[in-house]
Amino acid sequence: MTSLGTVAAVIPSACSYFEKAAYDKALAQPAALSLIWDQEAIINIGKKYRELVPDEASQRALVRLLKEHAAGIEQKVTEDFHSGNRVLVDGWILSATEARQCALASLEQPNS
Repeated sequence: MTSLGTVAAVIPSACSYFEKAAYDKALAQPAALSLIWDQEAIINIGKKYRELVPDEASQRALVRLLKEHAAGIEQKVTEDFHSGNRVLVDGWILSATEARQCALASLEQPNS
């Protein structure tokens, strides 16, 4: 393969990696937390979670993880607490699903 052929083959896949993932915006709205926190608090927790768990810091990774349970996301939050799938973020004990929702919400903001 020539150099030009290699570039032509690599660029489309590289661009698709950096594209924003399409998803239902409800994935970025932690229902229970929205009752006690405003959007600014959710975004701040999301940013801190992304710092704590860099493997889940990208929009693509978060959407992939949350889409698995999109139909029953509130049930997944409950299951997380029962199974011990919890994280401590800024002094709050959250289900991993809630923390991921906050992280996704924080990525929707400019300059995140």
